[in-house]
Amino acid sequence: MALPSENELLKAVQAGDDSAFARLYELYQERVRLAAWRVSHRPDWLDEIVNESWCRAFAARTSYDPARPFLVWMAGIVQNVYREQCRKSPLTLSSGMSKSVEDLDEIDPESVASEAELLSALNRCVSKLSDVDATIVRLRFFDDKPLRVVAQEVSISESTLRTTTIPAIMDRLRKCMTSQGYEISRIFSAQDPAESQ
Repeated sequence: MALPSENELLKAVQAGDDSAFARLYELYQERVRLAAWRVSHRPDWLDEIVNESWCRAFAARTSYDPARPFLVWMAGIVQNVYREQCRKSPLTLSSGMSKSVEDLDEIDPESVASEAELLSALNRCVSKLSDVDATIVRLRFFDDKPLRVVAQEVSISESTLRTTTIPAIMDRLRKCMTSQGYEISRIFSAQDPAESQ
């Protein structure tokens, strides 16, 4: 028996089918988590935001419009949950630990969903790298560590990282992203990351 298509799942969710919702959860959990990260940049709130968003989505599943992309709908729920969390914890906003609600108002659910899709594709590509190369990507591009720190961490000289290792990694990521229909320059700056210290 063939698995239902995503469109069939979405219609089943709107009809109140709990098993269809569970299947959509499996399909979208990583992207919803990435959307929550994009919205909040709060690792300490992330699990709570994601869990509450899924609970609200389940409660509202029969009001879901299958003509609307599911991830966009979820991104809107994530934004609402984050807004409420900010209102409950105003001190964290004044300390600069998270994005303000005003910043959030400038981001629409469509762009949040699009970035979550992009980051999910990048995760798939990074997962194909060796452990060392994946560590380099994480340290350099996501943790924003200086090249000298990355070099120490992975025991590769700075010059080798700059001239050989990072360009080779970027080439593999670029090819992988292109094969999925994404442009890697949407994630990384046009500036050669190996050049900045």
